Amino acid sequence: MALRSGTGVSGLTRVWEQARPPWGLRMMAQLYAGGWHLYESLYRLRIRRRVAISVPVIGVGSLWVGGVGKTPVTLALARHWHQQGKRVVVLGHGYGGRRYRQVTLIEPGVPAAPLEVGDEACEARMALPNVPIAVGKSRVAVARQAIEYWKPDLIVLDDGFQHLPLARTVDLVILPTEKPFGNGYCLPAGPLREPPSGLRRAHALLWMGEDEPKATVSLPAFRVRTRFSKPLPLWGTEPSVPLLPQERVQVLTAIARPERFVAMLQREGWSIESVAVYPDHHDFREVDLSHYAGKIVVMTAKDGVKLRERLPRTCRAYVIPIIAEPEDALWRWLESALISRSSDRIDR
Repeated sequence: MALRSGTGVSGLTRVWEQARPPWGLRMMAQLYAGGWHLYESLYRLRIRRRVAISVPVIGVGSLWVGGVGKTPVTLALARHWHQQGKRVVVLGHGYGGRRYRQVTLIEPGVPAAPLEVGDEACEARMALPNVPIAVGKSRVAVARQAIEYWKPDLIVLDDGFQHLPLARTVDLVILPTEKPFGNGYCLPAGPLREPPSGLRRAHALLWMGEDEPKATVSLPAFRVRTRFSKPLPLWGTEPSVPLLPQERVQVLTAIARPERFVAMLQREGWSIESVAVYPDHHDFREVDLSHYAGKIVVMTAKDGVKLRERLPRTCRAYVIPIIAEPEDALWRWLESALISRSSDRIDR
């Protein structure tokens, strides 16, 4: 299997595997952590106040910068409550889209464009066609407009653990079982957005992975399994010949921690001929993909929303959605937590 790194792939991910990264990066990580502590203390000491809104908010986030499954978990939560008959809104940041600094409300059934609202919002639209989506950098403003327009029963906030201005009813933090805190360093020496002490803000921990957790935490903790859904043709039409796992495929992806996606393919017996990795959120507009003509290409849903207009139509291209499946105990805990915490007073 050949591995190719796309233009601009950062070498930092290799540094993050080191127990002791280069001295300069460690010093920068200390400065980063100090700056984060200062920012977080403004809210902890109530110098700045978190804004509470009129409906419950479930936050999904992580200490990691990416690649731990936040969006699949967000979609699983929204899908669950939608199936329960609740009016749910998925709230995202829209990173990578032109409308990132604006408030954008996407009605159920309305397509989303990655260049406008980012790839994760488009992934949510693909997975949840009947659920409204709201995106924008200022989550408080986005949440308020979503409430005014849709009057939801519940908001699920994707990738929001480090976004402190918007208060959450419940904050769920995802950590990988095999290496919960990476090499222990914050950016840029390690993969952490904030030090492990940030877990004190969380209400529950979600362990993502097949291994037994390598750390003990004093929080309610639940396991989340991931699996592949049926491969979907990229252009939305069923091919005359179905995709079979034993066929030799080219993997093309621009996600954080792509090795997890590749490992899942390998565990399920896929025959991988090559893997091309690009930086997370890469938009592929400057990439020549003509060499994929006539080949079988597989990718995640996050990649598919951008590659639909870029890959040659002569290739057989498939999206393989990743489905998160929390253990049943999480649903029972969430129902209880939403009832009890919604009755508590949240500082405005």
